[in-house]
This record gives sequence, structure tokens and C-alpha cells, in this order.
Amino acid sequence: MSQKLEGWLDAVYETGGDRGQLDGLYDEWVRTYDQDLWASGNPYIALMTGMVGRHVPDTGARILDGGCGSGNMGQLLHQFGYTYIVGIDASDGMLAAAKAKGCYVEVHKLLLGASIGLPAGSFDAITAAGVLTHGHAPPESLDGLLEVAKPGAPIIFSISEPAVEAGGFGDKMTALEESGAWTLIDQTEPFRTYPFSDEYADLRHWISVYRKAG
Repeated sequence: MSQKLEGWLDAVYETGGDRGQLDGLYDEWVRTYDQDLWASGNPYIALMTGMVGRHVPDTGARILDGGCGSGNMGQLLHQFGYTYIVGIDASDGMLAAAKAKGCYVEVHKLLLGASIGLPAGSFDAITAAGVLTHGHAPPESLDGLLEVAKPGAPIIFSISEPAVEAGGFGDKMTALEESGAWTLIDQTEPFRTYPFSDEYADLRHWISVYRKAG
């Protein structure tokens, strides 16, 4: 992995989740983001796409791509024949790049949180790739994703070890399962997030799939 990408990642983590700094940083990074991401060896987009293919058989399903970034997730889903994908992100630059890919029926500048600002129960499936991590979205984002999912919809997301162990996501995921709000139905083994990196070699993610109750 290039030192340039590691520099961007360092800068992202150094924002400490400050929304203005983070969005501005992504607006700058968008110029090389796709190249940097694919060159990193990070497999999460491919694994996410596989999970969608496994759990969302209807290619006409309404899919929300939460934290869509520059649209890599939507682009792969579109190439697999999915036709109704809505993207949301907080960065104007990333949203412009996602829209330019021509794979989203709509894109919206919205934050992931306890409430997203889209109609409740309006999506057949939810994806959130690479966004449920340190400084990007709070654990309450899972409430927001559940709110806009239809009953029985799969919610497919990547999650980092630090987010689960120290970021509050582990407790939140467990609480939602214990309350009956959702059920874990599938999960990958943990994988190295940036396998070509020395600095981030120990960072790991996995993909989880939960089904909303109902």
C-alpha cells in the first residue's frame, strides 16, 4: 500500500470524528480515492457484494447504500444487475463522484445517526461498507439503518475490530439482538483491512448480516 494512502488514513483518524474536518478531508481525497482504495488490497467491497448476492435475490430490490462514499459499492451492485440503489453520504465531493458513476437512482447528503431523514420502512435491504468505524458514524447509526429498513430486510455492513471492542458497536449490536430488533444470519471471518500496509497490518474488519425483525 502506498505511503500516500497511509497518509490519508492517518489524517482521517486524526480528525477524531470532527464532522467538518472529516467531510472536508474526504472532499479533498475524492480525487484519488478510488485508485487508493483498490490499490490497498482491501477486500470489503467484494465481500459485501457477495453477501448482497447471497441475501438479496431480487435485483429490483430497493437498496440503501449508507455512507456510499465515491460509489464503489453501488457500482459493483449495479454491474451485478441491481437497479434501485440510493446512496447517502456526508461529503459533497464523494457524492458527486458517486452520482457520476451512474449507478444510483438517487443520492442524498445525509448523516448516519439515530435517525437518517429518509422514510421509515422504505428499503428492502441496507448496505454500509467501510463507514461503521472510528470517527465516521456512532453506534446509534444502527438504529437509523433499522428504521429505514422494511421488516425482514437484511442489513449488511462491514465493521472494524476497534469499533466493536472500543467504539460501542459491540454493545449496541448485542442490545439490538437481545431486544429482538434484529437477528444475526450471516458473518464472514475477520480479514485484514489493508493487507499491503505495514502501518495498518493489524487492523481487521468482518462483514455481518442481520435481518430486521418482522
